[in-house]
Amino acid sequence: MIRNAQEEDFELLVDLDANSGHVFYENNPNWKKGIPEWFRGMFDNNNNDFYIYEENEKIVGAIGLDKDFPVPNSCGIIFLAVLKEEHGKGIGGKLVQFLEEKAKGSGFERIFLYTSDDNVDAQGFYNKRGYAKINEFPGYYGWGQTAFLYGKRLK
Repeated sequence: MIRNAQEEDFELLVDLDANSGHVFYENNPNWKKGIPEWFRGMFDNNNNDFYIYEENEKIVGAIGLDKDFPVPNSCGIIFLAVLKEEHGKGIGGKLVQFLEEKAKGSGFERIFLYTSDDNVDAQGFYNKRGYAKINEFPGYYGWGQTAFLYGKRLK
């Protein structure tokens, strides 16, 4: 079941991200300490919506929509996490499909996202779902890493 995230889900979402197996945290485990502050900024932003994927009353995945992406008639995926032990079960794909439908229903024509150059799994995941790499931004992330911008036409 996919539902809107609520304030009472915040700590569970932080835990979800920390246990998602994201390459960023796998390579830098101490950076998990910064998740609450980083995520709070996105979670409290009124231009963002978060959705949770639950199975048996347990949060196993989540996705975030940026409704204020700086391209006309466009939105962005700002967060996608699935518990590491749940990878390969189609949860991420269901969340992306759900978010794309929400975006279309809200009148958005395109959807974008950023991923790091070392996140090869995410690049393959989005390519498989029709997203195309649009550009590269060297030094985009604060620690100097390159970001790849991906996009997809929704209409």
